[in-house]
Amino acid sequence: SMNYIPNIISGIRILFIPVFVFLLVNSNYLACLYLFFIMGMSDALDGFIARNFQCESVFGSYLDAIADKIMINTSFYFLCVIYVLPYYLFLIVLLRDLFIFAGILNNNSFTSNERMRPIFLSKMNTFLQIILVLICLLFLNNLISIGLIQDLTNAVIFTSIFSLFEYIYSYKLYITQKSFRFSADI
Repeated sequence: SMNYIPNIISGIRILFIPVFVFLLVNSNYLACLYLFFIMGMSDALDGFIARNFQCESVFGSYLDAIADKIMINTSFYFLCVIYVLPYYLFLIVLLRDLFIFAGILNNNSFTSNERMRPIFLSKMNTFLQIILVLICLLFLNNLISIGLIQDLTNAVIFTSIFSLFEYIYSYKLYITQKSFRFSADI
Protein backbone atom coordinates (compact mmCIF):
# COMPACT_ATOMS: atom_id res chain seq x y z
CA SER A 1 0.00 0.00 0.00
CA MET A 2 1.23 3.49 -0.87
CA ASN A 3 -0.78 5.21 1.87
CA TYR A 4 2.22 6.25 3.93
CA ILE A 5 4.59 7.22 1.11
CA PRO A 6 3.52 10.90 0.89
CA ASN A 7 3.91 11.25 4.68
CA ILE A 8 7.34 9.61 4.57
CA ILE A 9 8.40 12.04 1.83
CA SER A 10 7.18 15.01 3.92
CA GLY A 11 8.99 13.61 6.96
CA ILE A 12 12.23 13.22 5.02
CA ARG A 13 11.87 16.84 3.83
CA ILE A 14 11.74 17.94 7.48
CA LEU A 15 14.81 15.82 8.31
CA PHE A 16 16.74 17.45 5.43
CA ILE A 17 16.23 20.96 6.86
CA PRO A 18 19.05 20.83 9.47
CA VAL A 19 21.38 19.37 6.81
CA PHE A 20 20.47 22.27 4.51
CA VAL A 21 21.18 24.81 7.28
CA PHE A 22 24.51 23.16 8.11
CA LEU A 23 25.57 23.30 4.45
CA LEU A 24 24.40 26.92 4.09
CA VAL A 25 26.15 28.31 7.18
CA ASN A 26 29.30 26.45 6.16
CA SER A 27 29.19 28.05 2.68
CA ASN A 28 28.68 24.78 0.83
CA TYR A 29 26.35 26.51 -1.62
CA LEU A 30 26.43 23.95 -4.42
CA ALA A 31 25.38 21.11 -2.10
CA CYS A 32 22.70 23.49 -0.72
CA LEU A 33 21.38 24.11 -4.21
CA TYR A 34 21.09 20.40 -4.99
CA LEU A 35 19.56 19.56 -1.60
CA PHE A 36 17.00 22.38 -1.75
CA PHE A 37 16.07 21.39 -5.31
CA ILE A 38 15.39 17.86 -4.03
CA MET A 39 13.40 19.27 -1.10
CA GLY A 40 11.34 21.45 -3.45
CA MET A 41 10.68 18.55 -5.80
CA SER A 42 9.67 16.36 -2.85
CA ASP A 43 6.97 18.93 -2.05
CA ALA A 44 5.47 18.43 -5.51
CA LEU A 45 6.01 14.66 -5.41
CA ASP A 46 4.23 13.95 -2.12
CA GLY A 47 1.16 15.91 -3.26
CA PHE A 48 1.16 14.19 -6.66
CA ILE A 49 1.33 10.73 -5.09
CA ALA A 50 -1.34 11.55 -2.49
CA ARG A 51 -3.79 12.87 -5.11
CA ASN A 52 -3.19 10.35 -7.86
CA PHE A 53 -2.94 7.19 -5.77
CA GLN A 54 -5.82 8.02 -3.39
CA CYS A 55 -3.67 8.28 -0.28
CA GLU A 56 -4.69 11.75 0.86
CA SER A 57 -5.16 12.04 4.61
CA VAL A 58 -5.90 14.76 7.15
CA PHE A 59 -2.59 14.05 8.90
CA GLY A 60 -0.72 14.10 5.58
CA SER A 61 -2.22 17.42 4.51
CA TYR A 62 -1.05 19.05 7.76
CA LEU A 63 2.35 17.32 7.72
CA ASP A 64 2.99 18.52 4.16
CA ALA A 65 1.96 22.08 5.02
CA ILE A 66 4.08 22.13 8.19
CA ALA A 67 7.08 20.67 6.32
CA ASP A 68 6.73 23.43 3.69
CA LYS A 69 6.53 26.19 6.27
CA ILE A 70 9.49 24.93 8.31
CA MET A 71 11.51 24.51 5.12
CA ILE A 72 10.68 27.98 3.76
CA ASN A 73 10.93 29.96 7.01
CA THR A 74 14.19 28.28 8.02
CA SER A 75 15.68 28.87 4.56
CA PHE A 76 14.56 32.51 4.52
CA TYR A 77 15.91 33.11 8.01
CA PHE A 78 19.37 31.75 7.22
CA LEU A 79 19.44 33.54 3.85
CA CYS A 80 18.85 36.73 5.87
CA VAL A 81 21.65 35.82 8.29
CA ILE A 82 24.10 35.60 5.37
CA TYR A 83 22.77 38.87 3.89
CA VAL A 84 21.16 37.47 0.75
CA LEU A 85 17.54 38.23 1.68
CA PRO A 86 16.16 41.18 3.68
CA TYR A 87 14.87 40.46 7.20
CA TYR A 88 11.57 42.20 6.44
CA LEU A 89 10.77 39.43 3.92
CA PHE A 90 11.36 36.76 6.58
CA LEU A 91 9.16 38.68 9.04
CA ILE A 92 6.30 39.10 6.55
CA VAL A 93 6.34 35.39 5.62
CA LEU A 94 6.72 34.20 9.22
CA LEU A 95 3.98 36.48 10.57
CA ARG A 96 1.61 35.40 7.79
CA ASP A 97 2.25 31.74 8.57
CA LEU A 98 1.86 32.26 12.34
CA PHE A 99 -1.36 34.23 11.83
CA ILE A 100 -2.84 31.48 9.66
CA PHE A 101 -1.63 28.78 12.07
CA ALA A 102 -3.32 30.64 14.96
CA GLY A 103 -6.54 30.76 12.95
CA ILE A 104 -6.38 27.02 12.35
CA LEU A 105 -5.78 26.36 16.06
CA ASN A 106 -8.63 28.72 16.99
CA ASN A 107 -10.85 26.88 14.55
CA ASN A 108 -9.91 23.49 16.10
CA SER A 109 -9.07 22.32 12.60
CA PHE A 110 -6.51 19.80 13.85
CA THR A 111 -9.25 17.83 15.56
CA SER A 112 -11.64 17.85 12.60
CA ASN A 113 -11.53 15.48 9.66
CA GLU A 114 -11.09 18.43 7.32
CA ARG A 115 -8.06 18.23 5.04
CA MET A 116 -6.08 21.35 4.21
CA ARG A 117 -7.28 22.71 0.87
CA PRO A 118 -4.96 25.51 -0.18
CA ILE A 119 -6.25 28.15 -2.59
CA PHE A 120 -4.41 28.86 -5.84
CA LEU A 121 -2.83 32.07 -4.50
CA SER A 122 -1.41 30.19 -1.52
CA LYS A 123 -0.01 27.44 -3.76
CA MET A 124 1.49 30.17 -5.97
CA ASN A 125 2.99 31.78 -2.86
CA THR A 126 4.68 28.52 -1.78
CA PHE A 127 5.93 27.91 -5.33
CA LEU A 128 7.41 31.43 -5.55
CA GLN A 129 9.02 31.02 -2.11
CA ILE A 130 10.72 27.79 -3.23
CA ILE A 131 11.84 29.45 -6.50
CA LEU A 132 13.18 32.44 -4.51
CA VAL A 133 15.34 30.16 -2.34
CA LEU A 134 16.62 28.39 -5.47
CA ILE A 135 17.41 31.75 -7.11
CA CYS A 136 19.31 32.84 -3.96
CA LEU A 137 21.30 29.61 -4.08
CA LEU A 138 22.03 30.10 -7.78
CA PHE A 139 23.26 33.61 -6.91
CA LEU A 140 25.48 32.24 -4.12
CA ASN A 141 26.96 29.84 -6.69
CA ASN A 142 27.67 32.83 -9.02
CA LEU A 143 25.27 31.42 -11.62
CA ILE A 144 22.92 34.43 -11.83
CA SER A 145 22.95 38.14 -10.93
CA ILE A 146 21.29 39.60 -7.85
CA GLY A 147 18.56 41.47 -9.77
CA LEU A 148 16.18 38.53 -9.99
CA ILE A 149 16.24 38.14 -6.19
CA GLN A 150 14.61 41.57 -5.68
CA ASP A 151 11.93 40.90 -8.30
CA LEU A 152 11.04 37.55 -6.75
CA THR A 153 11.18 39.05 -3.24
CA ASN A 154 8.53 41.55 -4.33
CA ALA A 155 6.39 38.77 -5.83
CA VAL A 156 6.63 36.73 -2.61
CA ILE A 157 5.66 39.77 -0.51
CA PHE A 158 2.66 40.39 -2.80
CA THR A 159 1.41 36.77 -2.73
CA SER A 160 2.07 36.48 1.03
CA ILE A 161 0.01 39.55 1.86
CA PHE A 162 -2.83 38.84 -0.55
CA SER A 163 -3.10 35.16 0.41
CA LEU A 164 -3.30 36.30 4.05
CA PHE A 165 -6.16 38.68 3.11
CA GLU A 166 -7.86 35.76 1.34
CA TYR A 167 -7.43 33.65 4.46
CA ILE A 168 -8.91 36.38 6.68
CA TYR A 169 -11.85 36.78 4.29
CA SER A 170 -12.48 33.01 4.25
CA TYR A 171 -12.18 32.82 8.02
CA LYS A 172 -14.73 35.63 8.45
CA LEU A 173 -17.07 33.75 6.11
CA TYR A 174 -16.56 30.61 8.18
CA ILE A 175 -17.38 32.43 11.41
CA THR A 176 -20.56 33.86 9.92
CA GLN A 177 -21.66 30.99 7.66
CA LYS A 178 -19.81 27.92 8.96
CA SER A 179 -18.82 27.08 5.39
CA PHE A 180 -15.08 27.62 5.59
CA ARG A 181 -12.72 26.50 2.86
CA PHE A 182 -9.14 26.38 4.02
CA SER A 183 -7.47 29.15 2.13
CA ALA A 184 -3.85 28.56 2.98
CA ASP A 185 -1.44 25.72 3.29
CA ILE A 186 -0.52 26.93 6.77
